[in-house]
Amino acid sequence: MFNTGLIDSLRVRVKMDKVRIIDRRVVDQYLVYYPNSDELDDDLKNAPPYTKIWQGITYRFFPKAYIDGKKFAVEYMVFQISAKMLRSKYFEGITLDNVDEIVKGINMWGAIKITREALLDGLVADIDICINQLIDYKSLETAFALIRQFPMASKKPLIHFINKAAMTKPKNDPDTEIWIEPQKVKNYGVDFNKREKATNSTPYCKIYHKGWELQTKSSDFLYYNLDRYNKNSLLKNLVRYEFTVKNAKHKAYLCEKGFNAEFKTFKDLLKIPADDLRAIAMSGIGHYLEKRVKSSVSEDLKPMDVMIQFYQENLIKLGFDREKLYGFTYLIECPVQRSRSKSHAKKLVDDLENRDSNLKNKLMANERATNFLTNIGFQIP
Repeated sequence: MFNTGLIDSLRVRVKMDKVRIIDRRVVDQYLVYYPNSDELDDDLKNAPPYTKIWQGITYRFFPKAYIDGKKFAVEYMVFQISAKMLRSKYFEGITLDNVDEIVKGINMWGAIKITREALLDGLVADIDICINQLIDYKSLETAFALIRQFPMASKKPLIHFINKAAMTKPKNDPDTEIWIEPQKVKNYGVDFNKREKATNSTPYCKIYHKGWELQTKSSDFLYYNLDRYNKNSLLKNLVRYEFTVKNAKHKAYLCEKGFNAEFKTFKDLLKIPADDLRAIAMSGIGHYLEKRVKSSVSEDLKPMDVMIQFYQENLIKLGFDREKLYGFTYLIECPVQRSRSKSHAKKLVDDLENRDSNLKNKLMANERATNFLTNIGFQIP
């Protein structure tokens, strides 16, 4: 459940001849006559999806025609599959061991009939892989602060933070671990790009407080299917990271990068080991944040100087200018020791600049920024 790759949702399309239609209204509103095949577009006609919501679970499927390489229209039934269809097994993610629960849920409405084998043979796209972790709110704030500090300059406009809503404690439920006013909830998290605009190099991924989402947006699902977690501290600290494998081109791109993403059907996907799913998901955020580079700290220094230079390097990356780097010397009362310490610190900084031109440029930018803020009345402590 925690810190492993889980399949949370996806779209599966199954050839229509493998689906038994019981309620003709599912397909009749989609049928249309095209006298000339040249008039065929990417799809014949988009039918409104057959949608049923039960105990907080949404069942949605619809017919759609895709044009193959020979320009023939091939009819499919498209299913939107979610781990919520697993009900009490939600936190397991979708697996070969529990997929029967999903088939059962689809068939229970009496509109269509599909077998396990037919669903598993369906083609997959728009796959959300998730990683659940437990982290307290203060630590999550710190994690988001780090994300804010290290975005790639070119990708920064694609990173959107979601602020939490105001919270109040309900008088009629004093035992509740966390609480949110539903009408104000906006959750707390960060989106990287938007799902509809995702590309291979700017994939869609997000981090959000799953516990809050279950208590508000998915409260019916929580009540009917995960009631044992309602007052559990799990919800207080449950945070989820999701990564979307968009389509066939995206899968091919991941394979080129060395990931185990050679899946085409639902069955293929469910055979991918959890560790490989986790690796695929973890590849997403690296497209948006600066990669850690090897430290420029000299290994020939004395151990204490290695430590000092290490912290100097990271303080520069955080925005410190020279004045702040040497600020500790003002705490030394003895003028002689103060002067020696400052000279020694300056020597270590100069050594860093000579080793890493990027660090030198960063330090110069920090000094320009400090000077700018000082000139408009903002004194950096």
